[in-house]
Amino acid sequence: MPPEFESIGNGDVLVKLQDVNDWHDPQPITPAILPVESLPIEIIPEPFQPWLKDICIRMQCPLDFVAATAIVMTSSLIGTGCGIKPKQKDSWLVIPNLWGGVVGGPSSLKSPAIDEALRPLAGLEHLANENYEEYYEIYEVEKDTYQARRDVLKDAIRKEAKKSDSVITLNVVKEKLRQLEKPVTPSRNRYKTNDATIEKMAELLSENPKGLLLFRDELVGLLASWEKEGRQQDRAFYLESWNGYGSFTSDRIGRGNTYTENLCISIFGGIQPSKLEGYLRQAIQGYKNDGLLQRFQLLVYPDEVKDWQLVDQYPDHQARERYFDIVNTLAKMDFVHNGAQQNTSARFPYYHFSDAAQQLFYEWLTELQQEKLQTEDSPLLVEHFTKYRSLMPSLSLIFHLIDIADGQLPGDVSLEAAQKAAAWCDYLESHARRIYGLVTNTRANAAAELLERIKKKALQNGFTVREVYRHGWHMLINRDSVQDACVELIEANILQANEIAPDFGKPGVSGRGKIEYLINPKVLNNG
Repeated sequence: MPPEFESIGNGDVLVKLQDVNDWHDPQPITPAILPVESLPIEIIPEPFQPWLKDICIRMQCPLDFVAATAIVMTSSLIGTGCGIKPKQKDSWLVIPNLWGGVVGGPSSLKSPAIDEALRPLAGLEHLANENYEEYYEIYEVEKDTYQARRDVLKDAIRKEAKKSDSVITLNVVKEKLRQLEKPVTPSRNRYKTNDATIEKMAELLSENPKGLLLFRDELVGLLASWEKEGRQQDRAFYLESWNGYGSFTSDRIGRGNTYTENLCISIFGGIQPSKLEGYLRQAIQGYKNDGLLQRFQLLVYPDEVKDWQLVDQYPDHQARERYFDIVNTLAKMDFVHNGAQQNTSARFPYYHFSDAAQQLFYEWLTELQQEKLQTEDSPLLVEHFTKYRSLMPSLSLIFHLIDIADGQLPGDVSLEAAQKAAAWCDYLESHARRIYGLVTNTRANAAAELLERIKKKALQNGFTVREVYRHGWHMLINRDSVQDACVELIEANILQANEIAPDFGKPGVSGRGKIEYLINPKVLNNG
């Protein structure tokens, strides 16, 4: 074979080696991960800012991690304790129940950051356990006293029943027995659980009617479990729990009847990007998008911290105490005494926007309906942004109550809280686009994957589409996905398509030719 030629494909065709100078410089492939906005600390409720910032400085983690955690945790403490009526006259009620999570790699410190932001819940549950033990000791004494009195009265009834002239006395004793109050078994206040069957969760909610936080360090494990055969009821249960005002009745042999008046569960956890991408693809295809994913409105996927620095300093104890005090106050707050309205027709106490905040909400909602939802091309994002109708008022109420717990005078939801909530919706939009882009920006993702295989020299110069998809590589599993990736790389001066005509002079050769792809030598030379 002449030295200036090489064989490609099956060796039957000779192609002249292309000089490096014959190729244009390769262009970068559009990143598979879309850009996101950084979280401005100014849109976090001011009472939370010092402590959340302190955590980020000491841990060198994104502010998004701790801020999203703190807000979802706060929503779980408020729960069904109160809601907000976003319109002045309409009966529309929003319970500020939120789902969220943080997306980050194994080394992004998402778990320690989440744990630090959730730490006040551990203190609340420790105190609740101490109170429970104390109340249970009192209950045991009251139960024994009740049983002793009951036995005495039942014995008196037996004695009086034997007498023919003691009807009046018998009725008196029977009435005393009827009026005897059985002591109520104390319940343990719970704020968080990591795992529970829906029957156990219903039982916990019946004892904690404001709601609970379901936290999972690896959130995809929880979501994937709802996809399994026979677990559809679990999925439906949690879908119903998102609104916060549903109810649930569980009837089980051996366990009797459990009625949950308020089905309100907040969900939060961490997710690795690769696991999130895999779950998104399976979930969207398998369940044809039932709206579960769109309920995770506070799911954030920030960039990793750049310019990492070693920080070894004492925590800001004053900021920490302020944060903990607010959480403790919200956990036991009487919302009616702090500005919420209560009437006989309303199931839950509720707030309204102040006049200025109301006007802001109307303008924001009009823009959402007439612009964002009308111009968005992605059906997934349209459904996601549709749920911002409740997100914005929920965040407004949460931010307002944080300020009240910090000492602000009670009243209608403030303009400042509404402004911060609207800013959060803008910020979260970019994160939603990045997250859904993992599965909707398929052509760029496939091209990036193919380029990586080329750089690793897993493909020879002159490869065909079939040679690629027979490997079953991620994002490159069929002819269409490989061809789309090749087109993307051709446009970026990374590949050239070379059409090989069939050699009809050979016995048995018929049909069309084939296309083989030549690789820009500059890509291989640069590694």
